Amino acid sequence: MKRPVISAISLIFVLALSLNLHAQPEVSERNEVAIFSLGFYGYDIPVEALSTIDIEIQRVFIDLGRFTIMGMTQRFDSASVNDFIDSIKRSKEENFVMPDKFLFGEAFFTDAEYNKLMGAFIIAVPVVTSFNSELVENDWKTDIKTNVSFINVQDGTLMGIANVESSGSSRETQFKSIKSAIDNIPMQLQYEIRKIPAFQLRTKVLEAKGSRVELMMGSGMGIKVGDEYAIKKVVQIGEITDESEVGLILIKEVRENSSTGTVLYTRMKPGADTQLQEIPRLGADTAVYLHYSKYFNIPGLMNPENAGALIAGARAELTRGFYNFRPYAAVEVVADLAKWFPINIVVGGQYSLYLGRLELGGRVGIAGSANVVVNLLEDEFAEDDDKWFTHYGVSGGAYLSFLINRNTKIFAEVQADLLFGLFDGFAEPFNNFGGYGAGLGITFKL
Repeated sequence: MKRPVISAISLIFVLALSLNLHAQPEVSERNEVAIFSLGFYGYDIPVEALSTIDIEIQRVFIDLGRFTIMGMTQRFDSASVNDFIDSIKRSKEENFVMPDKFLFGEAFFTDAEYNKLMGAFIIAVPVVTSFNSELVENDWKTDIKTNVSFINVQDGTLMGIANVESSGSSRETQFKSIKSAIDNIPMQLQYEIRKIPAFQLRTKVLEAKGSRVELMMGSGMGIKVGDEYAIKKVVQIGEITDESEVGLILIKEVRENSSTGTVLYTRMKPGADTQLQEIPRLGADTAVYLHYSKYFNIPGLMNPENAGALIAGARAELTRGFYNFRPYAAVEVVADLAKWFPINIVVGGQYSLYLGRLELGGRVGIAGSANVVVNLLEDEFAEDDDKWFTHYGVSGGAYLSFLINRNTKIFAEVQADLLFGLFDGFAEPFNNFGGYGAGLGITFKL
């Protein structure tokens, strides 16, 4: 009788060893990266415009926090990047003989410099792959495509490529349009790097109480308020690791080595050592919406005959670096059911309360209107069509949104607007106009 019991206990023990439902979480560490200067061979890019780009690219890696930077002065051309990768692979071979010098296109290395590179964990090679600058209707337009290749020094493999397309324009000189395009590279590069799976931060829960979660890592590794982290369920069965996403956390407070987040939703109660993974975002949510609005019926201010209007709008809300309060900007087309289409621009701020998937908030902003006020029936523009800014006023409202999934929200909102005309010559009711109404919309988390 004892033997079957002992056998059963042994079997349970073996199964416990092979079936570990709570695998140890992975926590990202800082990696050393050697960053080369921006290669631009074959393109006529003024050296003056490139004077600060190398420093700005290095600053992107510093701001990301997850890298230790080693700057390199050499520049590659696009054709020599693959040769460079091949040389790293050959250097790992036992019979490799170190030459006195290395030459890849225009990039030259001594054996000492090359050996120094081999001590890094990652090599980043930014190269301009397309450049076009021309005069278009009295404006200089410049488009630049840049690729940053990331090479794993340990085995000479390509870890990923960050593709950045930037544009610039200037009414004054070609140089200014080129510089504007180059200045836009760092803004997009940080997001493209965070999109590469090998560089996405992985961390763990330290403590969880209700919807409040404390997690390892903070500003020292580049975490910012407004970042989002996926809650991961990790199952280890023998040698196989299975991982699935079961929830979402929004970062509300960041310290040097730890952060605090709010659980927006989860199918698994997070606890100590729960695995978390960074969700890379561009840092701005984009909302599109449609309102039905009633004009204010104020004697002497509005024309009561124009009773209703449709408002079609698009709104961008900054998210990275913000939690409760977020700046926003919106563009709206106010379509009078009769014939008028003014275009409004609103810049302001909104305050949000997070209740799981529900989000409740209000917003207020300064509004202005462009002089695209067209009488469609008579095919006429306003008399003052040479003046761009024609109206000023305020806009405000409240909203309730629901998070469908980690990338999409739907919302209902109410809004009121009132704008006053700056110039004479506009037909009624657009000397002054405004309204109050309600509508629906959808938000895409980018």
